[in-house]
Amino acid sequence: MFLGGPWPAAGEPLFTAEDTAWAIALAEEERDTCPACGYPKAWCRDPGNQFAFEPNEEECFVAKRLSQHQSSDRWKAKQDDTKAATQVSARFRAGHEPDFDAGLNLSADENDDPKDRPEDR
Repeated sequence: MFLGGPWPAAGEPLFTAEDTAWAIALAEEERDTCPACGYPKAWCRDPGNQFAFEPNEEECFVAKRLSQHQSSDRWKAKQDDTKAATQVSARFRAGHEPDFDAGLNLSADENDDPKDRPEDR
């Protein structure tokens, strides 16, 4: 079930041993990952690494536009319950959509052999 398998027949377990192993592995990964920085806790909490990291800034233009929207007079004029119930997301403007397949090396036919593609030679 966890991996998208068929619904089990009567008397069969809902989750297979493989499903359980994957669920445990995910739980262990989440337990060992720092929620603040996303690095393994073994790295980010090791005193020997105290000065091993340096800040890196990257600007997310989606987050910036959403922040600008929520700072606008139009947004501020909404009632608080309306703002709380509104899901704010960003979409590409017409004519500005990227090539959504860029960099994915998707073949036209799933039977294509990747080594036959020019970009993989």
